[in-house]
Amino acid sequence: MQTISIGELAELSGVASQAIRYYEKEKLMPAPQRTDANYRRYPVDAVARLQFIVHAKQWGFTLDEIRELLILQDANGDRAQAKRIAEEKLHKIREQIKHLSRVEAVLSRTLIECSGEGPMQEGCPIVEAIADKADERERNH
Repeated sequence: MQTISIGELAELSGVASQAIRYYEKEKLMPAPQRTDANYRRYPVDAVARLQFIVHAKQWGFTLDEIRELLILQDANGDRAQAKRIAEEKLHKIREQIKHLSRVEAVLSRTLIECSGEGPMQEGCPIVEAIADKADERERNH
């Protein structure tokens, strides 16, 4: 079986060597073979696994969620479990979108209300809106 060094893996995958070692420590990447000199040697298919990790992170999956998906993939697990993970992620993303939409609306309104002139002591709609949200959050907790 052909193997590659960590430097080659980093170059082929676009993932830094330090990140590759971190993913190993976090059990996202299997422990590589070692040479007699204790250098890491990876199978060529490690490139695809790293790219999966990177794409999953870009989609907003946490390392724990990625680990779960990889375990399912490695064990030829049940698709229902992968679907459950994806459904939970979609729910969280939709909640984030709702929150960001509310923030966008408030920020848009305050930018219209703010003249952008004069000292802050006279009041700033932007700062006041942020402070109101902070007060609201404290009241809800």
